This record gives sequence, structure tokens and C-alpha cells, in this order.
Amino acid sequence: MKVARPVRLGVAITLGLVLAAVLGAQSAGIALTKKAPDTAIAAFPLNGLAYENIASAVFLATTEATGSPEEGAKAARPWALEAYRLEPLVPKAHAILALAEDDPEKRRQILDAALALNRREPRLQAVVLQQQVADADYPAAIASLDRILRVKPSQYNELFPVLINVFAQEGATDEFAKILDGSSEWHGRFFRFAASQPSALRNMAELRRKMSFDDEVTDRALLRSLVREGDVATAYSLYQQIAGADATDAVGAWSSDYPPFDWSLTDDAGLRAQPSLSGKGLEISVKPGKGGVVARRLIRAPATPFAIAVDHTIERQQALQDIDITVRCAGQSDEILNANLVRQNDGYRIDSLPDECNFIEIGLEARAWSGRSAVNEEIEAIRVVRR
Repeated sequence: MKVARPVRLGVAITLGLVLAAVLGAQSAGIALTKKAPDTAIAAFPLNGLAYENIASAVFLATTEATGSPEEGAKAARPWALEAYRLEPLVPKAHAILALAEDDPEKRRQILDAALALNRREPRLQAVVLQQQVADADYPAAIASLDRILRVKPSQYNELFPVLINVFAQEGATDEFAKILDGSSEWHGRFFRFAASQPSALRNMAELRRKMSFDDEVTDRALLRSLVREGDVATAYSLYQQIAGADATDAVGAWSSDYPPFDWSLTDDAGLRAQPSLSGKGLEISVKPGKGGVVARRLIRAPATPFAIAVDHTIERQQALQDIDITVRCAGQSDEILNANLVRQNDGYRIDSLPDECNFIEIGLEARAWSGRSAVNEEIEAIRVVRR
């Protein structure tokens, strides 16, 4: 007994030292898990959280490089598997494993098991969102995105491209109108994002007819995008709704609230156009060596024949030569009219327009040649005159 007791004591001390070393290494691993996962694994190879963080870093880096979350997940899959083996409750690893799975049924099983453990992990919710999009379960997808972005609003850059696939579907606007009521910050951000996406423009126009975005920036972006994609008629009907009583084809009104159906005015260094203080004229300022379009807008094409008249009191001959009026059909590069103010007489007559020319763009161009005086003039009005 006298011999056995020291042996047991020695074993206990040794085990205590080993356990202390293991716990110390684990504590160090936990402390380093987020900041330095590689070091954490070296300190404590059984640290599943560190493997999860490496998997997450590989996923994000690969996704950014390839533009494909699926490729990112497949690259990170070995690390995620090791994280799952060591720490079965790691939610990010579940998300990566689900996203890396090509078989829809297996992916759904992984997601169901993961959601039973954790319903708040944003990346896991993002995979759920993608699955709902793939299943065409649009109401559930929108609700999932709403939950994610209310908790993690910073993830909108990652998730909006996924949501666009839902939003662009026929009949999706009713579901979006129910949720996107401005009660969360991400709603306005999504409107601005969608207003620049060609696939979303048809539904954005439909949604705007049903509700206000309460954001002039989004309205302007939507009008510009529709015109850029060639859907000028839809853009014009929205312009009439948005601008209300101020919507007009009177080109002499110098409003620039909603271009391109109001005036788009250039404001660059050395090349500028702005309404006069009275609002009844357009001031044009061009420094020597500068030139280009200073103002343009779209209007419905008048019945032909018609004339474009420019009202002004400019007397300097050089300035008259250096300011041009242009007319072209919307979306076309060929000009129907390009003439300086010297040649105006009683207006620039246009006898006919090409077929299907339903909207025309009227522009003002100005230049100031190097070595000559700057152009500082005022245009009082531009008028469409019936002939």
C-alpha cells in the first residue's frame, strides 16, 4: 500500500499536468480561432471552430474570385467537413456543406438538419434562401431575406443578386409589395439595386405603378435604366405618374427633376448649364478648350412637319456659331438636325421623322475654342412650332 499510493499520486499529477496542458492549448485555440485560425489549429488540432473559420475564409475568397458561391463552397468543403467532424454543431460549416452539395435532395436534408440546430446563422439562412429560389417558393424566399437582413443588414451586397432572381419572376411584385413597405433599411437599398438591373426593370416598373418608393434617386435611376434598355414608352408613362402635374413636353421649361424626360444638365469643370435665377432661362458656361453636350431631354415626337425654335438674345457672332441645336430619335445615333444658332432664321424645320420614331431627343451643344473667349450665354426657351 505504501508503494501503490505514491504511484497513484504520480499518475494523478501526470494526468493533471496533461489535462492542464490540453485545456491551456484549447483555451489558446479558442482565443485565436477568429483572429488566427491557422495558429489556433496548430495550438489545438481538435479545434473545430478554427477549421470552420478557415472554411469560411476560403469560401469568401473563392466566391469573390469566381463570382460563384457554389465554387466557393466546393473549395471550402474539406475544411468544412473537418470542422463538422470535430464540432458537429458549427452552423457555417453546415451552410458550406449544403451549398457544395449538387444533389437537391441531399442539400435539402443537410439544410433541414442544420436548421434544427441553428436558425439565426446568416450564411445558413442565405443557403436556405437559395434553395427557396430554386424551389420557386417566392413568398418564403422573400420572408427569409427579410429575416436575414433585419439581423445582418450588411449582407445586402451578397444577397441582393440572389433576390433579383426572385423579383424578376412574373407575378412576383404582389409578394414584394406586401413586404417592402419601408419598415426596414434594406428595402430602400434593394429598390436602388433593382433599378439598375436589366432583368428586374419590367417588375420594377410594375411595382412602381402600385406603390411609391419614397425615393427620388430610385425613381430617376429607374427612368434612366428603362430608357437605356430601349423601353422608352414604359419610362414615359412612369414619368407622367411620378412627376404628376409637372410632367410636360414643353421643352422651354428648364426643370431637371426627372431626366431624361426633364432636362439632363451638364455640370462639369469648364462645361456647365444651369437654370437662371429667375428659372426662365438656361445659362450656358464653357471655358476655352472645352465643349460638348450641355443639355438634353426626350419628348414625344410631334406630328410632322414641325420646327424647333431657340429663343435667345445672343448678339456675339462667335457664340452663335459655337452653340448647336441637335435632334435625333430616341436611342439612335444618327442626327435628324444639327445646326448652329446662326442658321436658325424662324426655326429649324423638320418635315418627316423615321418610322417608329415615337420620341425625339433635343440637345444643346456648346464649345469654346482654345485661344478664344469663354462662352457665357443664356437661352431663353426652346419651342416646338407646328407647321
